[in-house]
Amino acid sequence: MERAPKTQEVMGWKVAASLFLIATGAGSYLIGFLFGLIDSAESMTLSKLAVILGAPFVLVGGCLLLCDMGQKSKFYHMISRPGSSWMSRGAFFVTLFLVFNLMHLFTGIWPTTTLRTYPAVYFMVGIIASILAVLTLGYTGFLLGVVKAIPFWSSSFLPWLFLFSGLSTGAMATSLLFSVYRFAGGEASVQSLAGLAHFNFFVIILEAIVLSSYLGVMRSRAAGSVRTLTRGKLAKAFWGGVVFAALIVPFVIEALKSFIPLSTAPLLVLALLGGIVGLIGGYMLRHVVVYGGTRIPLNVQGQRVAPPPEKYETKVIDSDYQSFQKA
Repeated sequence: MERAPKTQEVMGWKVAASLFLIATGAGSYLIGFLFGLIDSAESMTLSKLAVILGAPFVLVGGCLLLCDMGQKSKFYHMISRPGSSWMSRGAFFVTLFLVFNLMHLFTGIWPTTTLRTYPAVYFMVGIIASILAVLTLGYTGFLLGVVKAIPFWSSSFLPWLFLFSGLSTGAMATSLLFSVYRFAGGEASVQSLAGLAHFNFFVIILEAIVLSSYLGVMRSRAAGSVRTLTRGKLAKAFWGGVVFAALIVPFVIEALKSFIPLSTAPLLVLALLGGIVGLIGGYMLRHVVVYGGTRIPLNVQGQRVAPPPEKYETKVIDSDYQSFQKA
């Protein structure tokens, strides 16, 4: 009888939640800047709301990751080695992104719009922040790859998966906030929601393609993890939380918003529903990736070896996680 694959137990919901929050914040800002380039009255409110979402999400996610890694008092150490550590690169990207996002927010939206009187400078700030947002999105996928004892996390597909998922959750967070803003009595055109739905419709397709490719490749490299997701203890979370909540429901809702003429109330209700379900699905994607990592024993050169006793296997993964903490 085949033994069930043993998943790692040293990383949990805090890591999954931090990856979700950081990616959603970076994705929201990127969407806000892109829609701001349209520079129309219809898209301006949506653009501002998306930019406002960026920094709080990323800040909370970054703090959550710091707490989980035990690095509350070692921030300088984290950013001092960007050439050799993904933790350092990530801290560098996130810190700079927050600086430029807040600069955009506080000088271009509220409490002053002074930066908008200098279009070239305003545009440059947005471009730099957008580049940093893309790097931050990619970083959330590269971060897990430093743990070499878990092959499920060592894939070139993972940064792309988290990139497209971050754009999608950013779009859904923006739609959700826009709907709440309108239901609360705010004045804004709902036509921009249709444009955002068009964008997210195609992003979800790309996300589904990358997820399928990722799992297809991992069937040979990390078969235990794929079994855990599709048929094991994470099957309900994967099929219900990822396939249904992160892909199918948002895809159907974005299709309705994009291709069927709707009045204001139904459009806002769909945006509200899609935002809630889609954000849950976005977290569940990180949840199953983090919890689905199965351990393999490595020698000192980082090469796979025959399965050792359970006690030694635990020491291997714990040691690798300690390296991750210090990275």
